[in-house]
Amino acid sequence: MGLFSRKKDKGMTLSQLKEFDKKAISYVVKRSGTDEQILGRQGAISVKEDEIVIVCNGSEALRISVKGAVMATLMSGNGVDIKGTAPGGESVHAIAYYSSLRQ
Repeated sequence: MGLFSRKKDKGMTLSQLKEFDKKAISYVVKRSGTDEQILGRQGAISVKEDEIVIVCNGSEALRISVKGAVMATLMSGNGVDIKGTAPGGESVHAIAYYSSLRQ
């Protein structure tokens, strides 16, 4: 082990993730390398006890497990970066952009 070794990040606590609960979003994109795919528009983030769900236009756009999930506000303050694991075990990286900055 090196001098600057770090423990592997285990994700955020549920109370930290709850800060993003009920945030209105204008759209959400899924990132895959340098590609981005729009998953949905006009929706909200919902953080439950065991999963994070993003619903857009009345249908589910994204679902990831709370275990190991990390959510961080973008430097611009207009959205949130989401990393976690989908129900099928796929690693997911998405960005949800807020519908307004006054939330």
